[in-house]
Amino acid sequence: MSNPGVIAYVTGFNINTYPRPLFIKHALGDSLKLYRLRTIIGYLYGKDELTDMNTGIEGIVENQVNSALRAGKNMIYMLPRMRNCARIDRVDEFTALLIESLYMPFFEKVHEKTVIVLNTVGAFAAMKMGKRVIIDLMDLWSCDPEGLRMNALDYYVLRRAWQVWAWSKAITALLRRIGISNVKYVPFGIDLSQFDPMKVPTSIFFEKYKDLEGKVLIGYSGGMWFVNGEERIGVEKIIRAFKLIEDKVKGDAVLVMQTSRSIIPVIRRYGIRNYVYISQTKFNDPFRLSLLHALDIKVLTATKYLPVYLAERTTMFQYMASGGAIIAEKTPGTLGVLKHMHNAYMVNLNDVNAMAQAMFELTNDKKLRTNLGNNARRDVETRYSIDAISHDVRSYLDL
Repeated sequence: MSNPGVIAYVTGFNINTYPRPLFIKHALGDSLKLYRLRTIIGYLYGKDELTDMNTGIEGIVENQVNSALRAGKNMIYMLPRMRNCARIDRVDEFTALLIESLYMPFFEKVHEKTVIVLNTVGAFAAMKMGKRVIIDLMDLWSCDPEGLRMNALDYYVLRRAWQVWAWSKAITALLRRIGISNVKYVPFGIDLSQFDPMKVPTSIFFEKYKDLEGKVLIGYSGGMWFVNGEERIGVEKIIRAFKLIEDKVKGDAVLVMQTSRSIIPVIRRYGIRNYVYISQTKFNDPFRLSLLHALDIKVLTATKYLPVYLAERTTMFQYMASGGAIIAEKTPGTLGVLKHMHNAYMVNLNDVNAMAQAMFELTNDKKLRTNLGNNARRDVETRYSIDAISHDVRSYLDL
């Protein structure tokens, strides 16, 4: 029997640690139950509650659309032939449908009528089991590195979902342009009760790096994302820009990089002298929070890779919560949140010279760094904190 008064949130990620389900749980409280997505194989391996197996598939795609829709200049949406376009989990449509059939017993055991699915994986199975599906769309995956080319199964479930929650204004607008009208903007935002660098003293960082105290720290704290051998976040541009100003600032500024170790040979290749590499930690580790608080200038890069180009990245909100200035490359994603000389110093995408100039100006203008940081923090508190977003989430669900 379904439970219409309670909503299920289903994800393949760890529901105890992954931020987004916990974010929605905070917003909805006892109205939400969290579930870890499992196939029948996952049940046999992981010993969850599934007891039955139903391998039926009700058609590959009921009405595969054959037309192509144009979604903005140089962005073409095309429905591919089967096996021609991977889903967000990087499997082709045929394989994805087989996997979806293995999810069906799981959704049969989920008693809640309304189901929120992180990304599109599991949405088809939930629909076929009679659920009212909300797709919490973290990434808009595309088979074209710099354009929109979505596979048929994803398009099918996005069109038929009760609601789609897009994590960026850019993705919201683009989905509407290609005929997905049931989309709502629900930014990732930030839970300041769990992640607040301003409440962590910089002394934790400077106790380990005493020689950096008094320097202007320019840096990056986040991941690197390699797809088909190419790094898609553009972190190397930070190194190139800093190289252009290193001699001008005469040792007053230091580059601080907390990311994948693969950045170390890049730093050495450019001959950077004044730098510190820091190993990656948990996203809310006290040392990382102290580091973010200590950074005077934080740099947010991007590329035209669609999941990055359109995204409002979690790193951006973490930077905004941390004080200090942000240098960000202009993309449809960043421009949905950041405004030049209000809460960030914006530069054109891939303009390394402009990024270097921004580093130089901010190194020499403490007042500007402070103003940008204060405005960014205020925007997080008033627009992008979990408390600010919770009201919208509840209104979408009539709670």
